Amino acid sequence: MRGLRHPNIVHMLDSFETDKEVVVVTDYAEGELFQILEDDGKLPEEQVQAIAAQLVSALYYLHSHRILHRDMKPQNILLAKGGGIKLCDFGFARAMSTNTMVLTSIKGTPLYMSPELVEERPYDHTADLWSVGCILYELAVGTPPFYTTSIFQLVSLILKDPVRWPPTISPCFKNFLQGLLTKDPRQRLSWPDLLHHPFIAGRVTILTESAGPDLGTPFTSRLPPELQVLKDQQAHRLAPKGNRSRILRQACKRMAEEAKQKKHQNTGPALEQEDRTSKVASGTASLPRLKATPQEPSLLTGVLGSEMKSSWAEWRAGEAPPAPWENWITQDCERAFPELRPEVVGQQSLDAVDLENEEPDNDDDEWRHLLETTEPVPVQLKAPLALLCNPDFCQRIQSQLHEAGGQILKGVLEGASRILPVLRVLSSLLSSCGDSVPLYSFCREAGLPRLLLSLLRHSQESSSLQQQCWYGTFLRDLMAVIQAYFACTFNLERSQTGDSLQVFQEAANLFLELLGKLLAQPDDSEQTLRRDSLMCFTVLCEAMDGNSWTISRAFYSSLMTTQRAVLDGLLHGLTVPQLPFHSPPGAPEVSQPLREQSEDLPGAMSSALAALCTAPVGLPGCWEAKEQISRHLANQLTEDSNQLRSSLISGLQHPILCLHLLKVLYSCCHVSEPLCRLLGQEPLALESLWKLVQGKVKVVDWEESAEVTLYLLSLLVLHLQDLPSGMEKLGSEVATVFTHSHVVSLVSAAACLLGQLGQQGVTFDLQPVEWIAAATHALSAPAEVRLTPPGGCGFYDGLLILLLQLLTQQGKGNPIRVVASSEMWAILWHRFSMVLRLPEEASVQEEERSLSSPQSPEPDWTLISPQGMAALLSLAMATFTQEPQLCLSHLSQRGSILMSTLKHLLSPSFLHQLTQAPQGPEFLPVVVLSVCQLLCFPFALDVDADLLGGVLADLTDSEVTAHLLQVCRHHLPLTQAELPISLLTRLALSEPLSLNQFVSTVAASPTTTISFLSAALLGDQPLLTSDLLSLLAHTARVLSPSHLSFIQELLAGPDESYRTLRSLLGHPENSVRARTYGLLGHLLQHSGALRGALQSQLGLLNLLLLGLGDQDPAVRRAASFAVGNAAYQAGPLGPALAAAVPGMTQLLGDPQAGIRRNAASALGNLGPEGLGDELLQCQVPQRLLEVACGDPQPNVKEAALVALRSLRQEPCIHQVLVSLGASEKLALLSLGNQLLPHSSPRPASAKHCRKLIHLLRPTHNT
Repeated sequence: MRGLRHPNIVHMLDSFETDKEVVVVTDYAEGELFQILEDDGKLPEEQVQAIAAQLVSALYYLHSHRILHRDMKPQNILLAKGGGIKLCDFGFARAMSTNTMVLTSIKGTPLYMSPELVEERPYDHTADLWSVGCILYELAVGTPPFYTTSIFQLVSLILKDPVRWPPTISPCFKNFLQGLLTKDPRQRLSWPDLLHHPFIAGRVTILTESAGPDLGTPFTSRLPPELQVLKDQQAHRLAPKGNRSRILRQACKRMAEEAKQKKHQNTGPALEQEDRTSKVASGTASLPRLKATPQEPSLLTGVLGSEMKSSWAEWRAGEAPPAPWENWITQDCERAFPELRPEVVGQQSLDAVDLENEEPDNDDDEWRHLLETTEPVPVQLKAPLALLCNPDFCQRIQSQLHEAGGQILKGVLEGASRILPVLRVLSSLLSSCGDSVPLYSFCREAGLPRLLLSLLRHSQESSSLQQQCWYGTFLRDLMAVIQAYFACTFNLERSQTGDSLQVFQEAANLFLELLGKLLAQPDDSEQTLRRDSLMCFTVLCEAMDGNSWTISRAFYSSLMTTQRAVLDGLLHGLTVPQLPFHSPPGAPEVSQPLREQSEDLPGAMSSALAALCTAPVGLPGCWEAKEQISRHLANQLTEDSNQLRSSLISGLQHPILCLHLLKVLYSCCHVSEPLCRLLGQEPLALESLWKLVQGKVKVVDWEESAEVTLYLLSLLVLHLQDLPSGMEKLGSEVATVFTHSHVVSLVSAAACLLGQLGQQGVTFDLQPVEWIAAATHALSAPAEVRLTPPGGCGFYDGLLILLLQLLTQQGKGNPIRVVASSEMWAILWHRFSMVLRLPEEASVQEEERSLSSPQSPEPDWTLISPQGMAALLSLAMATFTQEPQLCLSHLSQRGSILMSTLKHLLSPSFLHQLTQAPQGPEFLPVVVLSVCQLLCFPFALDVDADLLGGVLADLTDSEVTAHLLQVCRHHLPLTQAELPISLLTRLALSEPLSLNQFVSTVAASPTTTISFLSAALLGDQPLLTSDLLSLLAHTARVLSPSHLSFIQELLAGPDESYRTLRSLLGHPENSVRARTYGLLGHLLQHSGALRGALQSQLGLLNLLLLGLGDQDPAVRRAASFAVGNAAYQAGPLGPALAAAVPGMTQLLGDPQAGIRRNAASALGNLGPEGLGDELLQCQVPQRLLEVACGDPQPNVKEAALVALRSLRQEPCIHQVLVSLGASEKLALLSLGNQLLPHSSPRPASAKHCRKLIHLLRPTHNT
């Protein structure tokens, strides 16, 4: 508040706290805009226009700083001096971080709340703009656009009713308000278009104050496409699930607490209060009867009165309603429930009697009131909970079911009249209350569902009962209650309450037994009961799909064993001749409307069969059991003598049955290639499918039916080697659906089929501008996955595979450059990151949830499967191969979506999740290797050092080196570890921190890591072995000896036979031998254990010395380096190194300068080891003197001089050098150095030359 500086926003001057209050000092205002409304009623349009410009100016300032006001109303608009206005009351204002794009907490005043706020959907800054529209409408008209004396009616008006426009309002002003009062927030008039509307254009003051660099995109600017994708995804994820809102759940909890507190209170006469609602609510304690005496208000009256008392407070806790509407609560009670008026309550009580003396005829009104009470409308959402918490209501239900049920079974009409209201109350109660704990407790105490299923069983067995005229009504209501019970959330594992799952299983099994018997009866009997039972069975299947793996599997497996009668009855029902299945195309339709036909028996049968077969998206627990049912059904469909296939095919053109039968065929084709072949040979089936794609079949749900059809055709193409006749022509039709449909699921399904057709050689003319636009739309809009695509693919898999085909096809210009520069490319990676649910680097704890997500959340495999990920990475490889600079720009940008995604794909948590996913182990190597290839791009290009350093730092910070080692160790076969190890080696050699990560990872799991490294070193992949040896050599060269024990252990092997080292020293590849000698050279600088092994291990030293005579110069150079380090302070190994002298002496004449230098240094190291005789025997002093005086390379001369200085300490060698005239020869060398031009640097050997001359003088002769 202190930072807000705007002429139309109240300025905070100071603030301080007392013991009880927080005091804010602000500008002084002349009054409130609300007072003008009270006095004048409404304002002229010119004044409204001036106020509108100032409100828009203030709101533009707030929104440019990403601040939402969230309580815009006339009471919060102050009148300033000079006629201006100031916006105040920022108690509900919210400054949104860049991670938070939508909010979910409900703040504001109902009259000015937008539809998305009322529905408790995620909202953004456009909710403020709706409020501005309401305020301006009220200023001009005198009342808000949606005005009523009932808050519950207000909700309905805001959501459904259009705005009523008075004739006095000008067209321009009306258009302005229409834009602001658009119910869809996405279509609402917003920034920046709002500023340019003619009603306020040129009148709005815009302050250009900077919003700060870290604030993100202001609300006053249009969101870039990638941020719009993030926003849509967040809104979709935060949208409320189910029918119950958070406010209502909290209200239910409060009501339960109030009921418990009031349970034992006396219910005396109502207190005398001014508020009539309080009078009604004063006697709200839970009573021991459902009806009351004239002195006792009824339970229903108490519940509703109590609910109405607190309903307004829920909208804005602690704030009283505005003055003109202070009596809303009382008016709500009186208008919505006239029976709650004191005079009505008294009148009702005159006829009330105790339950014990109550007659059935007088019972109807009470049950009718209870039925109204339990209807799921906003005003009564607490009443059902209060009834559940009342033990007398529970007892009443149970006794009524027992008594009336007994009468029904005897065929007594009175029983039906008593039980039907009870069943309807129960059905409404089970449907309206979402609090599973009290609801299940009530069901258990009331004997549900046992009593219901018992009634159903006995009614089926009683032939006399079935003759009663009210039998159909009774069964319909009974099945409705059973269906509502199966749909309750306490039947799901995640909402388990006590033994609810066990009770649910038992009830389901009992229901299946009854259903099996019903379906086994003659086809023309109990048609209505069959239909209702099958509809209930469909709901039961849906509940099972969302349940635990054990429960759902047992349920569906029983349909193949103990409950086989249900499945057989369904299959038999589909083959019985009846109109919907067997009428030929073009036959007259039934006269009922389409929606009503869905309740008929054929529709119920096909729906039940679809529920049995269809694998629920994202719920794999029941897939295996459902596949067994689909396989059984597929076997039936492939039998020539079975009429089932022709029944299903003929039903594909039926408007109601089509969708269900498509799902059945799709599920069966998933598990049966023979059925796919048969359908491919059925002209009627193919014709029906093609007509569905073309929209030539009139069906109820064409979009979903077309989606299933496209997936079914994709499945046929996938399984059939030869395309069915005419399928080639279908390509253009499907391409039209792909490029022109606005339904994302249809676009995705069309892309899936096009991809399959493309792999079969079918061509279709798609221009880049068309398919890029289609893909952009499909990736931008929220996905609604209704069906699992073929082969366990993800929702976007088909699209990604198609894009890969379109990008890599020949002769189509260069679409890659077009794609890489389009917004689709950014949207694609944003969508992929959403599917992966990438964790944020820092989670923000706010009252509203933001984009931050838990650590390592499970990817949404229903959207992109492992196969789809592989396709996406192949798409990236194809793009970056032609546009490498694009890859570099993405990878070098720290925190880019692409880089974050690639790093996440190598993380241990994701790879573990990938191994658990369907087809995950199969595609894991493809994913890993593709990521490694992409990360290798910067190292393969001519990149600026600073740029490459940034990439290295990013990869190091994310511990990619450690992840690469873990990936090779746990997930990849050795044959595929070459590329990851190559990348790991490059990182470790380039960045010290990466090397430390490698060593730390080895130390964390030494046994498994050494086992992997040993297998890799001993394998038949020279490049892999060479890279590992380079990595180990660099480790030995850079790190201290304390970090190198694992290398010693690796070379020695578990039995310390040095099998690995021996194998490497004798490797057929020159590069492997050279790097092995190099590794030994670095290790011998520190490792006493290795020196001991060279002495004690038979033949190991000979292998080392064998490298001195190797044909390959690189091997000789590395071997001479290793022997030289072995000779340095050789200790006990010294005598054994005598065998190295001849070879080393010979290397002094090697063509390679580096080898000559190493040989000279090694010979110098051998001098102090007591090998003077061997050195003299090989004429080492003479050879070294020749090299020192005549070698063309200065570094070789220097090494020879240093070696001579070391060897001259041996008396015999000193004498030989003197006898050779070494001093004179060296003096000539020194003179030559002195004759060099002054501008030339003196060689380093000059110092050693002078020193050696000095040491060879007679005074130093020992």
